[in-house]
Amino acid sequence: MALRIHLQQSPRHAVADPVGTKRFARTVLASVGVTDGAMSLVLTDSAGVRDLNARYRDIDRVTDVLAFPLHEEDETGSTYLGDVVISVERAHEQAPRFGNDFESELARLIAHGILHLMGHDHHTPHQGRAMKAAERRALDALVPGTLLRARAGGRA
Repeated sequence: MALRIHLQQSPRHAVADPVGTKRFARTVLASVGVTDGAMSLVLTDSAGVRDLNARYRDIDRVTDVLAFPLHEEDETGSTYLGDVVISVERAHEQAPRFGNDFESELARLIAHGILHLMGHDHHTPHQGRAMKAAERRALDALVPGTLLRARAGGRA
């Protein structure tokens, strides 16, 4: 079987290179032992993330990444893992705070969201350390310059 990544970007926030972004998401999944299944990765704005956060989590505020685990098998025996939704605006805003450029921050949020899909969490210090270690392992596989669309005059 294979890992299928469905990438959705709002036209206003279509910054990710589909090939590189899907490849990175597959690498993150493989880093936690997932070799089959499908998931959606949605890149949107802060208003879209806030709406989903309010509607599905009863938290009426913006966040950087949301994960909606599903883990349901389809008729072929493949598992739909769930959805990861990222605020592109928030990634731009917070990248400097984490010492990242935009691409590195986007990669961090992709990895973070996928780890949440796979059951990782950070509610306790122990969980937080384990999740941060898994995030670092996933990010070690990032090849700089592969997640963003090229734009005239340079990278996105």
